[in-house]
Amino acid sequence: MTAIKHGRFVLLEKLLRWSISPRVRARLLGVFGADIGANVRIYEVQLFNLKEGFQNLKVGDGAHIGVGCRLDLEGPLTIGKRSTLSPGVTVLTHQDPGSAHGSKLLSLYPPRVEATTIGDDCWLGTNVVVLAGVVIRNLVIVGAGSVVTNDLPDGVVSAGSPAVVKKILPTIGKI
Repeated sequence: MTAIKHGRFVLLEKLLRWSISPRVRARLLGVFGADIGANVRIYEVQLFNLKEGFQNLKVGDGAHIGVGCRLDLEGPLTIGKRSTLSPGVTVLTHQDPGSAHGSKLLSLYPPRVEATTIGDDCWLGTNVVVLAGVVIRNLVIVGAGSVVTNDLPDGVVSAGSPAVVKKILPTIGKI
């Protein structure tokens, strides 16, 4: 029964890609179980690991998720209010070096599922990768092509692989 349920979610995810309007796609995800805020735009993205359907996805008001983003829904994924994920961003909520085929690496790197959070008013540049369990706080800019392996504090610009803090942003006011 689980395989059939999972198959339905995979088919539904593929059908959602055909939705012409990013606002309609966001609304439909809300109808099918995601927690989607007001005025959210979700362009053609790939949602994967849909064992729980879309219920692990929470997107705050005014968020923008660009074309070609890949969002892992194995665990909870939160994208805050007014945050922007530029084209090609990948956000993971799990790591698994090969439990399905018994990889010997499992003894060193056991599978894990962890919530991943992107705060309010963040901007992730093109092709950023955010690893499972990372918390990106509020008002954070992540430079294009960066790999975020650790949490990032409020109000910083970060870049690199792994991403490190490059600059502290001036205070903009309360969120």
